Amino acid sequence: MKRRTRSFAMLAGACAVLGAAVWLQVQREQAQARDPLTTIDLAAVRTLRVDCRGCTPRRFERIDGHWQMREPRDVRADDAAVQRLLEIATAPVRLRHARGSLDAKKIGLDPPQAVLTLDERALRFGATDAIDGDRYVDTGEAIALVPDRFSALLFEPAEREVARDAMPSR
Repeated sequence: MKRRTRSFAMLAGACAVLGAAVWLQVQREQAQARDPLTTIDLAAVRTLRVDCRGCTPRRFERIDGHWQMREPRDVRADDAAVQRLLEIATAPVRLRHARGSLDAKKIGLDPPQAVLTLDERALRFGATDAIDGDRYVDTGEAIALVPDRFSALLFEPAEREVARDAMPSR
């Protein structure tokens, strides 16, 4: 077997193994998606607020089916960006702990790193688990561990959530 053929075969084998690993992870997460973080009806949410350490608080309000940013400035929001924030509330839970069974300081919930408030329901976000990289979330009823694929959304600047046509031209 030529060196080039052998290298190609090894590379193809490595790609197949990685593809299988990704497929298994997706299957695992889809199976867990049956247990969402909350059962909030996202279509019924009227207000959304994001508070986080080291960033400007953001507040949104739904008006006539569209989102309006109210803080830090009053401007039309990008509906898709706000929808991504809303979807955090339905993230799949990998594990739930009874409230008070974990030391809130050790898992970054005292004080929380970020708070996402949907109408009157607050979700408090703590640190990530050192082994799986899951984020601790205090839902008010329990402490949940969810895959951390949304932290960037919580900590991004408000300018990223402004509708493109509402931004001043340069």
